[in-house]
Amino acid sequence: MNTLQLIRSVFDSLSKSEAQVATYLLANPQNLNVLSISDLAISAGVSEATVVRFAKKLGFQGFIDFKRTILQDLLTNSGGDNVSIYEEIDLGDDPGTVVGKLFYLHKQTIDATSQAMDKAGFAAAAEAIARSMNVVLYGHGGSGYIAQSATFQFLTAGIQCSARVDETIQERSARMLQPGDVVIALSHSGETPSIIQAVKIAKAHHAITVGITNDPASPLAKESDISLCTRVARTAIGAEAGAVRIAQMGILDSLIVAATLINRQRSRVFV
Repeated sequence: MNTLQLIRSVFDSLSKSEAQVATYLLANPQNLNVLSISDLAISAGVSEATVVRFAKKLGFQGFIDFKRTILQDLLTNSGGDNVSIYEEIDLGDDPGTVVGKLFYLHKQTIDATSQAMDKAGFAAAAEAIARSMNVVLYGHGGSGYIAQSATFQFLTAGIQCSARVDETIQERSARMLQPGDVVIALSHSGETPSIIQAVKIAKAHHAITVGITNDPASPLAKESDISLCTRVARTAIGAEAGAVRIAQMGILDSLIVAATLINRQRSRVFV
């Protein structure tokens, strides 16, 4: 009996919260190897202590022991299922192996983000952008770079847009916003203080706020009018950095195309 079969066999004996972990793992076994215990807890909607109890109920010493075993099962395909998973980059990997692993991680991230997308929230954000005369993007570091890159795409689509990546300028620009303006705030952790503060100020000035973050329980997600979440899992050596950028840009590109389509459909109606 492999680990996934073991989970199925004990499912009925699990507590309600433990069953949430089991349900998530059975539905997403390919994601486990890039999840930390905190990532798994958030994804399953439980506490880290519940994840540990779940692993021990299956007979493992703890989460690490459980994770190692299920990874081995999946890699050797012992259950007969054709499951593709991201394999951690190893010190002995050659360049060709590295590119294959990273491209698969990026593909897995895009697929997971797309599947988890709040479609109603996305539609509301696209509609707000289409109606707005002013879109402002906030971000720091890598997210700031994405905000600046997306500005060009917004302007090319005919949507007035600017990017603010300096803390002081973010706060001051937020105070100049008007009703109907749209703020798109990017923070992978969702905990960047200056970004959260800018969003609060923007809301006070009746701008529509859209938060793009990886943590649906983060302060940014809770503070934003609309929260659009990426699904980027952490890796042992930080290989997910590129996946973060790709996921954020994927959401922004989709918003631009959707808003542009809305405007074109609207103009056709009134021709």
